Amino acid sequence: MLPLKRDVKRTISKIKSLRIQGARNVAKAAMQALGGAARSSNAKTPEALLRELTLTANALAASRPTEPMMRNALEEALRRFFAEVGGRKPRTLEEARRAVLDEISSFEKKAAHSHALIAEFGAKEIPQGATVLTHCHSSTVTAILRRAHRQGKKIKVICTETRPLYQGRITARELSSAGIPTTLIVDSAIKSVMHDVDLVLVGADAITSSGELVNKIGTATLAFVAYEEELNFYSAAELFKFDPLTLWGKIEPIEQRDAREVADPRSLPGVRILNPAFDLTPAKHITAYITEHGVVAPQSVYALASNYFELVDKNGKR
Repeated sequence: MLPLKRDVKRTISKIKSLRIQGARNVAKAAMQALGGAARSSNAKTPEALLRELTLTANALAASRPTEPMMRNALEEALRRFFAEVGGRKPRTLEEARRAVLDEISSFEKKAAHSHALIAEFGAKEIPQGATVLTHCHSSTVTAILRRAHRQGKKIKVICTETRPLYQGRITARELSSAGIPTTLIVDSAIKSVMHDVDLVLVGADAITSSGELVNKIGTATLAFVAYEEELNFYSAAELFKFDPLTLWGKIEPIEQRDAREVADPRSLPGVRILNPAFDLTPAKHITAYITEHGVVAPQSVYALASNYFELVDKNGKR
């Protein structure tokens, strides 16, 4: 088995440690690492390059199991090796290398375009003078909120701190720096502030075929409270976050992270510490997904994604 490139190992380490976080940022970093591996490869044939890049893509995808956007992007980058493009497969090493790099460049352009469209669609959903409650950190959510602020909607935002690694503080810092009145609360205070909230807006790590949302731990509780309070609950998500494997009964994995992020196990002898990174929000608690194709009900995401992806078969192959 070929060893992974040093830059790929460094990217994997950063993703695992959450120095790179957010589904979109993780996917972008993984694609850049794959591109670097393609450029620096010493493979002598297209087939050898394929083996090397498949190994690299699999290692990157395994760095965070609950990130279908990364998996979808990596598969997209290698798709020219698995199916004919323009009537034929790459015949030379340089043609194969260029095919991969072109796909990576195309992904980056599509991701930037999708980001801008979601910000535009999302800002329209935020009423004048609204107070928005958000959870964790999502570059897509902050883009929506900044756009609404620039439109003069005079919004306010309440951010949860998001235990155990406090990603919500990143959101609070970014929004406050943008001039948006921002309040930071502990996660368990969400019920206490709901009487001041007009809508809830979160990001997404994965969307299942039945419209369920996989997002940072605590999202499901937040969605349930919003549902009980009859508040709109939106998730901002590119369609690349749809996991086509869930069509065939695959359960979206919930990553269990190091217990030391919660507490030092040595200080609690005999105590089992659980640290799930994500939870699953039922579709019935979600008002809509804000996508690059508009605002859609959870039950409609599959139909939209089926026109966007060449969906996988029952064996997990495209």
